[in-house]
Amino acid sequence: MKRTLTILLLFIYLFVFSQSENIRIYNSLNSPLPNNKITSTIIDKENKIFFGSHEGLIVFDGTNWKKYTTKNSLIPSNKILTISVDNFNNKWVGTTNGLLIIKGDNFKVINKKNSKIPSNKIRKIIIKGSKKYLATEKGVVIVSLQDTLIINKNTKNILDDNIISLEVDEKENIWMGTNSGLFFLNKKEVKLYNKENSNLPDNHIWTLKIEKENIWVGTKKGLLKISETEWTLFNKKNSVLPSNIITNITQDEYNRVWVGTTNGIVFFDGDKGENCKIQKKHKTIFSVYIDKNDNKWISTGEALIVLNEQGVIDFTNIKTNKTSYFNVLNNTEIEYFLPSSTRVEIKIFNNQEELIETVLEERMLKGKHHFYYNTDSLITGSYFCRFKTEKLSDTKKIIVMK
Repeated sequence: MKRTLTILLLFIYLFVFSQSENIRIYNSLNSPLPNNKITSTIIDKENKIFFGSHEGLIVFDGTNWKKYTTKNSLIPSNKILTISVDNFNNKWVGTTNGLLIIKGDNFKVINKKNSKIPSNKIRKIIIKGSKKYLATEKGVVIVSLQDTLIINKNTKNILDDNIISLEVDEKENIWMGTNSGLFFLNKKEVKLYNKENSNLPDNHIWTLKIEKENIWVGTKKGLLKISETEWTLFNKKNSVLPSNIITNITQDEYNRVWVGTTNGIVFFDGDKGENCKIQKKHKTIFSVYIDKNDNKWISTGEALIVLNEQGVIDFTNIKTNKTSYFNVLNNTEIEYFLPSSTRVEIKIFNNQEELIETVLEERMLKGKHHFYYNTDSLITGSYFCRFKTEKLSDTKKIIVMK
């Protein structure tokens, strides 16, 4: 008993106190993470943290840790490649052996045997409203309320449908990264950009990110920024990039683009880049997730590093019972608090994720807001009221009885 207490106290010391103000480092020695290589990190609407690894799915709820594997759950593979959260807090988990959808405590597996998806290897999941875009080894799968659409060699003029990376812009144009170049697809045409017909430095497109009206393209030979007027290439010779091999691209709330490489991470503010020192020896960056508190969750082969220039908010302090900034009382009273003036959207959806009504869509002042929502136009049933600002998002259920 005494030995167990000593180990527990040592763990708490390492986990909480042996860190700097702006950086926290977590690994399999000082935390319950089973593997130092975290492939995907995301925080859901209940402030639960989901970590994908090659040894299963790990969930931390602010107090308890739980690990899901093929031995103790319906998860189809222990190798997690990507995780996304939809507007209803459902988790979409891409693995090497199928898609896992987590709704509350229920696990549902979608694969080649029980659906239209052409491949069980799900590398990337993009969620745009009610549509989900899946990047697989045999094309892109678009899951909507109406149907499941497959985009690959058999349905479109795509010479290489082994999709490595994926992005969808505001006009629903699809950008697909492959080992043969960059494909652009819309309702009218399919275009292939490669090093033979464009300014791409290499045909291996490992990562993509839409930022404003630009698309950032990560290759084995540099970083490319594509705008409507020009293609700009960044590499070790003309920028702060520590390596030409780009492994991950993401964006923060200040429109800075964070770029992971095989030798550390940098960020670009416009075309100006700045190096970011997270370790004495910079390592390969596998994934980067930026939460609503501006913490950067940076995965390397040696550890999971949490970075925040303003000071890291410990995820040991995240509580699921925090005071909500948005509530629906008695199924009719809507109240919310804004810490600053911001644009607010309040929309009503049915159980099929179809938009029923836009209640509010305008900029609101700082402070507490309260009003009554008239449900007379709704039939008996359950609905979802989604609240969204420039930084925050939450969803509550409304029950209509007549």
